Amino acid sequence: MNYWIEKWLKVYLKCFINSILFHRNVYPAESFDITTYQAFDLPQFTPVNRHPGLQEYIEELILDLLSKLIHIYGLCLCVVTKEDNVCVERYVLSFDEFRHVDEVGTLSESEVFEEFRSSLNSLTAHLEKLDPIKDDTVAFEIIINTMEMQLGHRPQGNERLKNQEAKKAFERETNWTKCEEDEGLPENLGVYKPKIKMTSLAGCDVGPLIIHNHCEKLLVSDGSLNGVYVTSQDSSILGSL
Repeated sequence: MNYWIEKWLKVYLKCFINSILFHRNVYPAESFDITTYQAFDLPQFTPVNRHPGLQEYIEELILDLLSKLIHIYGLCLCVVTKEDNVCVERYVLSFDEFRHVDEVGTLSESEVFEEFRSSLNSLTAHLEKLDPIKDDTVAFEIIINTMEMQLGHRPQGNERLKNQEAKKAFERETNWTKCEEDEGLPENLGVYKPKIKMTSLAGCDVGPLIIHNHCEKLLVSDGSLNGVYVTSQDSSILGSL
C-alpha cells in the first residue's frame, strides 16, 4: 500500500469508528475525551473513548483490517438495537475501486491528508444532524465484505501457537464470524421489506486512494423504533421516498 495512504488511513479509521460510537450514543458521552484529540486539522476535536479495553479493540481491529485490505471491498459499522439486534443504521466504506500500489509516485502526503480530512468532516456534519439515540439502547457490530478469503475456521489438528505473532495471526483468522445477507429477497414471499434511507457522504478520490462512503438508516411507519430514538421519525420522510 502507498506509504502516505497507510499512514493516514489508520488515523482516519480510528476517527471514523470513534465518531460514530460517540454521536450515535453507543457508549455514554462521558466515557469519551472530547478536547484532547484533534485529527486532520478539523475545527472540532474528535471524540475518543477512554475505556482501555475498547481502545485496544479498535486499535487491533484497524491493524487487522489493514492486513486484510487487499481482500476487503466493503467495511460496515452497524448500529444495532440491544433488545432485538435489529440494525437501524449502517455506515459503509467501499474499497472496491481502491488500488493497492506501494510506490508513492506523484501522490503527496498533503493530497492524502486533505481527502481524509474532507471525508471525516462530511461524516461529522451528517452525524450532528441525526435524531439522538436514547441511552443504553444500541450496540455496534463490524462487518466486512471479502473476496478470496476463508475466515472463521480453526486450524485442523492440535497445532500449537509458538509465539505471540502466531497467536495474533490465529486470532485475526478466527475472530470473524461468517454471515450472509439475502439481497435478492423475492417481493412475493410476503416478507416485510423495510424502507432504507441512504445518504451519500464525501469519500476519497485521489490517485490510488478511492473510497466511497455512505450511510443507511432504517425507516419504519409503525413506531417500533420509538424506544430507540429520542424523537419519533417524521412520517413525512416516508411519504417523500
